This record gives sequence, structure tokens and C-alpha cells, in this order.
Amino acid sequence: MGVSVFGDYSADVLAGTVEKLVAKMDEGELAAQFGRDLPAMPGPAFDAFVEAAFDAFRDRGESSEDVVEGAGTSLAALGERKPEAVAAMLAYASANAGVLKEAIALFVEEHPDFVSELPTALRSAIAERLAQAR
Repeated sequence: MGVSVFGDYSADVLAGTVEKLVAKMDEGELAAQFGRDLPAMPGPAFDAFVEAAFDAFRDRGESSEDVVEGAGTSLAALGERKPEAVAAMLAYASANAGVLKEAIALFVEEHPDFVSELPTALRSAIAERLAQAR
């Protein structure tokens, strides 16, 4: 599955580390990483990430229907994990400053057990940051 190092840290430490790390990252690069890896996430992790993205948009006053409309896709296509729907949602999220970063933070905060399902480059950066903190 994922990198086992994440089970060695409390959910709070993990969430704080991820939030600080992604705050400094380029949203376009994050969207590219998720574009490559999100479609391959196991169903529960995929669904949790999409829900975290919707939550991040809701915090800004947009419903999930608003999000898919703004992205030019549909809830059904996203639910079916159609690559073009996933790409459209990620593009829309990265075009809205801070949303993708907030979605990642919410995802980790609400589902620390799915951190090992994050994109490879992001998992590696998290593991490195945690190792440095020890």
C-alpha cells in the first residue's frame, strides 16, 4: 500500500505537517500530481478526496453542483471517475487560489489513514519533512 512511516505519527502531527508543506507548494504542480495519481486512488480514498475538495469549495460558498458546473463536468462523471471529469475538477480547484491546498489539508485532517494514498511526490515530501522533525 503506502509508506508505513505515517502510522508512526499522530493525526494532528500529520495534518499540521501536510498543511505547512502544501502551503509552500505551487498549486499547478499539486494539481498535476493529483491529476496523475487521483484516478488510481482506491475508491474510498478517491471519494474522500473529492468530498474534501467539495468541502473546501463550500467554505467559499460554492455547492458541489456549482463546482462541477464551474469545472464543466458533472457529479455523475466525477462519481464514475472519468479522467476528463477528474482533470476538470482539479483544474477548477487549482484556478481558485488556495482551494486545492485546503482540500489536501482537509483530506489529511479527516482521513489520516489515507495519507499513504496521496500522490507519490507529495508522500515523499511529507515523509522527508517528518524525518527532519525527529
